[in-house]
Amino acid sequence: MEPDLKTIPWARRLKLRHLETFLVLESAGSITAAAERMHMTQPAVSHWLSDIEDVIGSPLFARGRKLKLTAAGDILRRHAERMLGDVRRVDEELKAVRSGLVGRMQVGCIHSAALSMVPRAIAALQEKHPNTVIHVQEGTMVDLLARLGKREFDLVVGTIDPRARQYGFATEILMEDVVRIVCRADHPLAGKRKPTWQDAVTYPWVLPPANSLSRVRMEEAFSEQGMALPQPRVETVSVAAIQAHLRATDCLAPLSGQVADFYTSLGLLSRVALTPVTRFADLGTIWPEGSSNPLLSEFTASLKKQTKSAK
Repeated sequence: MEPDLKTIPWARRLKLRHLETFLVLESAGSITAAAERMHMTQPAVSHWLSDIEDVIGSPLFARGRKLKLTAAGDILRRHAERMLGDVRRVDEELKAVRSGLVGRMQVGCIHSAALSMVPRAIAALQEKHPNTVIHVQEGTMVDLLARLGKREFDLVVGTIDPRARQYGFATEILMEDVVRIVCRADHPLAGKRKPTWQDAVTYPWVLPPANSLSRVRMEEAFSEQGMALPQPRVETVSVAAIQAHLRATDCLAPLSGQVADFYTSLGLLSRVALTPVTRFADLGTIWPEGSSNPLLSEFTASLKKQTKSAK
C-alpha cells in the first residue's frame, strides 16, 4: 500500500530550504554564525528556524550561548542529511541520462580494495554497460561510513567493521585479507628463504598508529612469538609514505595483503616470508538497505566474480 502523505501534517509543507538552513544552524552552532555562512541576515535565519519548527511541530534546538539539538532535532538531522544526499544523487543521475549515460554509481573504498578488486570489477561492469560512470573515492572507514549514511555513496568496499552494522547498513563478506610484511627489493630479508620473527625485530619498523586494526594485528603477531612489538621509527597509514620510506631505509612494514601483493607484483617492494601469516580482516561490501540504484546488484556481482578469480 502506498503511503498517504496527507496523514503526515508536515510532509507537504517541508521545503529543501528548511533542511539546508537547519543543517547549517546545527553545524554553525549559532544563528549569527549560520547567517554569516549563508550570507543572510540574522532575522532571516531566525525566520527560517521558526518556520521549520512550526512545520515539524517541535523545537529543534535548545537555545543558549550555543544551539544544541533537541531529541526531535537529532532525528531530523539524521534524516535531513540523507534526504539532501538523495536529492544530489537524483540530480547526478538525471544529468547522466541527459548526457547519454546509462547509469552512474558512487563507490567509496579503502586503499586495499581500490588497488585490487574495485578496478577489475569496474572494468567487467563497463564491458557489459559501456555508458556507465563509476566515481570512486578513497577514505578511512569512519569517513566512508559517515558519508554512506548521507547517501553520498551507493556502496562502500572495505573492511567489514562492527561500526557498519551499528549504522544499520547491509554487509556481505567477499574475502579474507591477511597482513604481509614488506621491505625494499634489495633488503637483506627479502632474499632470505626462512626469515624468523627474531630476524625481523632487529630492523627498524614503520607501523600504523596505535589502536588501528593493523597495529592491533601486529601486536598480536609479535605476542604469539613471545616478543614485544618493536618501537616504530615512523607511524603512518599512508601507503605512499610507507613505500617511499621503505625504499630509502632498512625499515620493515606491515601492509594489507591486497596492497602488498599489488606493490610486489610491480617490483616496487618485496615480501618478507614470515610465518605464520597473520590474519588482517574480512573485506566486503557495505550499502544502505533499500538502495534504488539498479547498478548496485550488478556491480556487487562483478566484485564477487573478481574476488573468486583472485583466490
